[in-house]
Amino acid sequence: MIERLRYYADLLVTLCGFDSPEQVSLFGVVIVVLASALLIYACYRALLLTVWPGEQETRHIKRRVLEDEETSDAH
Repeated sequence: MIERLRYYADLLVTLCGFDSPEQVSLFGVVIVVLASALLIYACYRALLLTVWPGEQETRHIKRRVLEDEETSDAH
């Protein structure tokens, strides 16, 4: 199992343009991991709030925007 993970780690390092894992800095790895975690969290929240927005208030702005009410200046 460890050898398989090491293989994929080496493959990812090679795909990023480095010749060997020794060229990769720890700081770069930490930045990529944090950016990936932030991206995954942002996508999760976007999907969650798209499916379940959570606003139940009747005076919320979305209710005024989505109403099919006839206006006097309709074309």
